[in-house]
Amino acid sequence: MGARSLIWLAVALPLAAAAEVEGDDANARLRATREWHGADAGGRARLFEAARRERDRYAIGTARAAAAVSSFGRVAGSSFVSVGPTRADFAVNGDRYEEIDSGRVRQILPHPLDPDILYVSTSGGGVWKTYGARPSPSEVVQWEPLTDALGTTAIGTLAMDPANPDLLFLGFGDPFDVQQPGITRSTDGGGTWSAPVPLMATYALGGQPVQRVAGAVTDIKVDPRNSLVVLVTTDVGLFRSTDGGASWQHLALSSPASSFFFFWSLAYAGDDSWLVTAQAANIAAPPTPVGGGALALWRSTDDGATWTYATAALPGGEMTAQLIGRATLATAQSTLLDPASARIFLLAAEVDAASVFDGIGQHDLFRSDDAGRSFQALGVNATRTPQNPNPDQATLDVLRDQAAYNQALLVDPANPDTVLIGGQYSMVRSLDAGRSWSVLSDWLPNNSQNGNIRRPYVHADLHAFAVGADGTFYAGSDGGLFVSGNALAGSAADVTFTSARNQGLVTHLAYSVACAPESWPAAAQGFVAGGLQDNGTRLRAGDSTTFNQILGGDGIGLAVSASTDAQGVPRAFLASVAGGIYLSRDGGQTFNRFTTGLAPLPFFVRIARETAVGDSYLTFSGDPAGFYRWRDGEAGWSKVSGTLHWQDSNRDTLGFTPVDGPPIGLRNLAAHPRRAGVWGAVSNRFSYMTADGGAHWLVGVQPRPSGSSGGAYLLSSIEFDPEDATGATYYVTTLSTSLVDAQNNFSDYPPDFGHLFRTRNGGLTWESLGGQDPASGGLPDVGADVIKVDPNDAGTLYAGTEVGLYRSTDSGATWARFGAGSLPLVAVTDLCIAPGSQRLTAATYGRGFWQIDTAAGAAPAGVRGIGDTNFDGRIDGEDLADLADGFGATQSSATYRWQADLVGTSNGIDQADLDALLAKFGGRP
Repeated sequence: MGARSLIWLAVALPLAAAAEVEGDDANARLRATREWHGADAGGRARLFEAARRERDRYAIGTARAAAAVSSFGRVAGSSFVSVGPTRADFAVNGDRYEEIDSGRVRQILPHPLDPDILYVSTSGGGVWKTYGARPSPSEVVQWEPLTDALGTTAIGTLAMDPANPDLLFLGFGDPFDVQQPGITRSTDGGGTWSAPVPLMATYALGGQPVQRVAGAVTDIKVDPRNSLVVLVTTDVGLFRSTDGGASWQHLALSSPASSFFFFWSLAYAGDDSWLVTAQAANIAAPPTPVGGGALALWRSTDDGATWTYATAALPGGEMTAQLIGRATLATAQSTLLDPASARIFLLAAEVDAASVFDGIGQHDLFRSDDAGRSFQALGVNATRTPQNPNPDQATLDVLRDQAAYNQALLVDPANPDTVLIGGQYSMVRSLDAGRSWSVLSDWLPNNSQNGNIRRPYVHADLHAFAVGADGTFYAGSDGGLFVSGNALAGSAADVTFTSARNQGLVTHLAYSVACAPESWPAAAQGFVAGGLQDNGTRLRAGDSTTFNQILGGDGIGLAVSASTDAQGVPRAFLASVAGGIYLSRDGGQTFNRFTTGLAPLPFFVRIARETAVGDSYLTFSGDPAGFYRWRDGEAGWSKVSGTLHWQDSNRDTLGFTPVDGPPIGLRNLAAHPRRAGVWGAVSNRFSYMTADGGAHWLVGVQPRPSGSSGGAYLLSSIEFDPEDATGATYYVTTLSTSLVDAQNNFSDYPPDFGHLFRTRNGGLTWESLGGQDPASGGLPDVGADVIKVDPNDAGTLYAGTEVGLYRSTDSGATWARFGAGSLPLVAVTDLCIAPGSQRLTAATYGRGFWQIDTAAGAAPAGVRGIGDTNFDGRIDGEDLADLADGFGATQSSATYRWQADLVGTSNGIDQADLDALLAKFGGRP
C-alpha cells in the first residue's frame, strides 16, 4: 500500500524571530508527492527560458553538431545511460506478486483510428508514445519519450483533437505535485512542440487587478465540431482559445459565493454545449486542491463563450453543491447524436474542510440524461455495496478517504449504460447506467484477507481511463498503465488486466538513491537501490534495468552499512516510508519496522549513514521534532537534538521544538564524510550544524541577496566540505523561485543570486555559487535539489537541478552540464557516487535512474533506444547522422547516445545498430 499524502508548504504563516514555522507534523497526513515544489507558479514560469538556453547550448533533443560536442571539453568524456526501472520481476507489499509498475499516469490517449498508436502522459516523466500498443505475446511494447527536451517533465494533462489525431495539446503542472506553468501544442503527433506559454488570469483583489499564473492544467478539451475552439481548466481559472491554441482568453466565471475557483473537469454535451466543474478557492492564497472549496458547476450553450451558473441542476441544488468538493465529468459519446438527451455523469467527492485526506470520501455519482440540465443521484457511495465485495472494497465508496486525489470516470463510447469508476484501492463497473456495480480490480490481489474474491491487480490510486479503437480498456494509476481486453463487457469474474505495458515506461518518480560504499567487495559495487513515489523501495537486479520492489508504500530515505557478510550482503539496510523506518539484515529480502526510541515520524523521513564512524545512522522525527542517531548494535535510536543557537538573534532554544513556536520540520540531513559527530540538516529556511555529536547546534542565517530583507526558502539539501574538519564549511541548495522575509512577504528572485550556497562560518554568511550567466560558466536559473562533493576530489562538485546535472571542477567557480546530451531536461532529486566503481547514479523525478562512469571502466546495462535520436516521430537522415557521429562509441564517450543504441552490444553503437536503424529508415520508430 502506498502511503497517501500531499505536501504543501506552509508559506503564509508568521515566522517567529528565532523559530521556524514549518507545520511539518500537520503535513504528515498529506499526499506523497515531491516534497519541496512550493507554490510560486509565476516564478517557475522562468524555467522554460532557462531550459531553452541549455537546450540550444548543449544540442539537447536535436541533431548533434560537432560544436555542441566540443562544448563539453571541461567535463569527462562519458555519457549518461538510462538504467530504468524498465520492469520488475517481483514486488513485495505485504504479500509478494509478479507485476510491473511505472510512474503516476495523468492521461491516456489512444489513436481513434489506429489501435496500435497510444500516448501516455505522466506526472513527472513527460509524454510517451508507442506505435505498437498491441504486441504479440512474445513482443515488448516499444515506448518513446516525446518531451525529454521540452524543459520540464511535470505534466498536468494531454488532449487530442477528435478531428485531427496528430494535433495534441499538452498542459504542464500536476495539480497534486510539481507546479509548472505553461501549455504547448504539437501538430505532428508529438514530434515537435510549440514554445510553451503561461496561462494568465486576471481578477480583482481589494479593488485592484491582480494576475495569477496557472501552475497546473487539469483538463483540456477540443470542440469535436470546431478544432479552433479549445477549453482549458487550471488551478486559477477557465481559459478558451478560438484560434486553435495560438492565443488564450481567461473567462472569469463567478458564483453567488465566490469569483475565484480551482477548476477541474470539462464535458462536451453536444450542440455547442459544455459543462465545467470547479471548487471555490481563496485568491489571496496560493491556489491548491485543498482548502475546503465547495463545488461550482457551470453550463455553456455557445461553445464556451459564455457560461451560466448551474448548480440548480443537482438534486438539492446549491445545498447539495455545498457538500461536494472536487468533481469529474464524463460524457456518453454514443448519446451525442441527440444532444437534447445526451448522457453525462458527474463523480463527486465530499467537500474538503481542511486537507485532501481528512477522512473525506465519495459523495455520490450523478447522472444527467438531458445534456446536464438536470442530474439525479445514484447512491454510489458508502451506503451501498458492490455485487462482489471484498475487504478492500466493501462498499461503493471507491474513492475512499482520498476522494479529492484519485478520481477516474469513463463511459463506454459505444454503450452509455457501461460506466467505470476508479478510486483508491479498486475499480468498479456498472452495466446498467449506475444501478448496480461490480469490483473489477484490486490493488493487492494476493491479499489473504480477500478470501476467494480476488480481482486482477491494478495499482492503487487511479487517475485516468480510456478506450482504444478496438475496444481495449486502459487504466492509469500511481503505478502506471494497466490494460484489459474484456473490462467493458461480460462477467466481472472473467475480467483480466495486464501490467506488461509498463515495461519500458521509464517514468518513476524517484526521491532517493543509494549505491555501494567503497568498503564493499568488488562483486557488490553494482548495487543500486532507490525510493519511489508510491512504488516502494526498489533494488536493482545486478547491472540490469530491472528494479524489484522489496518494500511497499512510498520509498523515501535509504542507507546501507559499510560492512557486508561474506556474500556481500549489507549488515544493515535501512529504508523509510511515510511515518516509518524499516531495517533489513538480509539485503532487502525481509524488513522489520525499526522506530524504537523515535518520536512520531513525519511523512518524508531521510536517513544518512555517518561514514566517518562506520555503521552509524542519522534521521529526524516529526512532533516533538528531533534529530536522532543509531549505532548498529544498539537497541534503538537516541535523541541528539541538544541546544540550538540562532546566529541571527543570538539566542538559544532547546532542541528542534522551541517553546515559543511550533516544531521545526527538518527536510534533509548529512554527515561529515571524514569527522565523527559533525552533522547537518536543513529545514524550509534555515540550516543547522553540530560539531559535537548533537550537544550544540549552530543555526545558519537565511541566505539573502545583499541588501535584501527576503531570502531563499525551500532548502532541499546540505553537504559538508570534507576538507574542513570543523564542519563550518558546507553547501545548501534551494528550490525557491521567490524570496521571502520574516513576515512572509514575497519578492522576486534575482537571477544572479543562484540556488546553491556555501558558508565557511557555520551559516553566518553565505556566498552564491553558480549564480552568474550559464554562458560564462554559471548554473541555469532554476532550482537545485541536491549538492554532492566527489569523495575522491573535494574540488569537484555535482549539482542536481530542475533541468539536469551540472559539475564544477574548481570548487564551484564555474559549471558545465555533466554527461553530454544524453540526460533529459528533468529534475535530478538525488545523487550517489560509488568511490569503488567511480560510477555516479542520479535519481530523477519522473525519468527513473541514470548512471555514468566517471572512469572509462566497464559500463552497466542501459535502456535500449529505438533510433529516434531527436524525438520527432520518424527515422530520417538526422537520426542516421547522429548514429554515424557516435559509431563505435561506448558509454565512456561523449558521442554515445542511448537513443541510437538499439540492439547488439550493450552500451555500444556498432554495425548491428546501424543495420537496425536502416531497416526502419523512412518510417516510424
